[in-house]
Amino acid sequence: MKIGIDATALVHPHPTGVEVVTRDLLRSLLAQDYDNHYFLYTPAPLPEVWLKFPQVTNRVLPPRFFWVLTRLSPALVQDHLDLFWSPSNLLPFHLPNKVLATIHDLAAFYFPRAYSLRSRLLSWLTTRRAIQFATKVLVVSQQTKTDLVTKFKLAPERVAVIPNALPQLPTADLSTPAQFSTYLLMVGRVEARKNPLTAIKAFALIAQQYPKLQLVFAGGFGFQSDDIKQLVEEVGLSHRIHFLGFVDANILANLYIHATAVLFPSLYEGFGLPVLEAFHYGIPVIASTAPAVAEVAGDGAILVDPTDAIGLSQAIVKLLEEPELRAHLIEQGTHRLQEYSWQQSAEKLLIIIKSL
Repeated sequence: MKIGIDATALVHPHPTGVEVVTRDLLRSLLAQDYDNHYFLYTPAPLPEVWLKFPQVTNRVLPPRFFWVLTRLSPALVQDHLDLFWSPSNLLPFHLPNKVLATIHDLAAFYFPRAYSLRSRLLSWLTTRRAIQFATKVLVVSQQTKTDLVTKFKLAPERVAVIPNALPQLPTADLSTPAQFSTYLLMVGRVEARKNPLTAIKAFALIAQQYPKLQLVFAGGFGFQSDDIKQLVEEVGLSHRIHFLGFVDANILANLYIHATAVLFPSLYEGFGLPVLEAFHYGIPVIASTAPAVAEVAGDGAILVDPTDAIGLSQAIVKLLEEPELRAHLIEQGTHRLQEYSWQQSAEKLLIIIKSL
């Protein structure tokens, strides 16, 4: 079978969430399937590591505005594919008879205030089109499937859960000095949906009690970030709250291993990769009760109402004051991590491919 994949994630200069999980799932899929031939479409040449798979052909299509529509779409026709998989919900115009599309979350629908009008409109158009034309819709969590079925009245049998797993991460070097001393870490884009405002309010409630404690954000600013910066100024803690922007994998690993705890009080997620990353590095997690986050974290984290700054501050204090709780969470997180595997997710994806 000739399978085409939009592989732009593999050449993204600053890969985050979707790009990272696409890379790791595809690597595991190719390691298992030598029966089918894969056409990986990219706007730039793939790194050499991908070309070592004998069943891979890299189609480099020069960059252009609306690349998926203007470059990718005609290329699919020329290659006479049997199946096309988009690791996102953006589909080209010209498609083969069999199509897979991955919808990672419905954040723009359930949390619209975190997005511009343009982003909401684009998400609505691409999601509706993916639902209409995909033979099978892939999602990354059971909660995302529930959201999709509920919101769009989609038949459950058309939706398959292919969970994310731990991204490929560098080995952390404990001998590397910490960038900060005692700190709470939040990883991900700094925007309303990730709930930095509640985290900052919670931190402000305990800042005087723990004068050496700091709050560190690793991730670029997103939509409507002015409110976040303004709150930092209002609470008078700009010298203890740090925004690092996007950091590369090695710096992020260093931030994780030296963190006192990882905070993930997100208001809405389709999955929650930083929770698994914290489990991997042996750092206790305080996460939100948002359904998909709770699904991933299980009993490996303290779960708090993401709208409750007081509750979050109390959870932080509890973690700081109770070393037994800290040790317990680290142990539970390690066990929880074992339930997610790229190999198993790739096996599920391959079963779906073969069934079409």
